[in-house]
Amino acid sequence: MTLLVLLAALVIGIIAFSITVKAKARRAQRDIAAINATIIDYFRRSGVQVACDSTRLAGRKAFTAIVESEPMKRFRLSHIIEMTLREHVRKNCSLQLEKVYWRFPIKEAAPAQPGDMPAEAGSDAAKPDETSDEYINEGLEHYRHIPKPEVTELDWETFEQVSTLGREKGERQDNP
Repeated sequence: MTLLVLLAALVIGIIAFSITVKAKARRAQRDIAAINATIIDYFRRSGVQVACDSTRLAGRKAFTAIVESEPMKRFRLSHIIEMTLREHVRKNCSLQLEKVYWRFPIKEAAPAQPGDMPAEAGSDAAKPDETSDEYINEGLEHYRHIPKPEVTELDWETFEQVSTLGREKGERQDNP
């Protein structure tokens, strides 16, 4: 008889535990959905369309959000936006947003078509697609003017001569 009572208590405990775990999971999903909707609405009000996903790391009470947006100048100071976003989530959802990770995917250039002619090295056609992303193109403008390294092939004898001269210079500098 006591064995049956003990077994019944064990089954009731397992059922109560599983109900509690499922309730916590449902509450976490509701919290995540509320945070995502709040973040998306926050940016929509300023005219920016973003995608958002949030999660709660194991053992943490606060949430982590991943915000994906096109690259924009206004996100240069994303740490300031993050502070106001965290406060906005706290006020609207009564939840704590601990971290915000930003992702700015770069638009891929269209793949070359089989009939396309290769562009000459110095021509304007060799530049990335100017209309794809103005912000990225602004950053790449400085990159275009950096001199490109020149690589040439050397025969083995020349390599040995240069490396031997370098070692001899190093030995002379070490010994006064």
